[in-house]
Amino acid sequence: MQSFVHWLDQRGSVPLIQALNAQADDWRAIEIARAQRLLARGEPIDKVLDTLSRGLTHKMLHGALAELHSTAGEQRTQLAHTVSRLFLRTSSRNPADDGR
Repeated sequence: MQSFVHWLDQRGSVPLIQALNAQADDWRAIEIARAQRLLARGEPIDKVLDTLSRGLTHKMLHGALAELHSTAGEQRTQLAHTVSRLFLRTSSRNPADDGR
């Protein structure tokens, strides 16, 4: 029974997961199209790959960084902890604890 309840509870996340995947696919398509245009103009492959990876990285981080900049106080501290957990998976250190 507990297993079923856990499974059912996880199903509530499905729409969010689908929306995140759709957003990532949109970003990917935009950056691939940009890379193809650069390649067609004869840009070096290293420059195109750098531009593609930077474009994806900026798109992925923009929302979280914008939220961090627009919050204050305890809400910012909680958000910084969440962002740290989501994006700094290899480190348990929270940069917000350093006073930045």
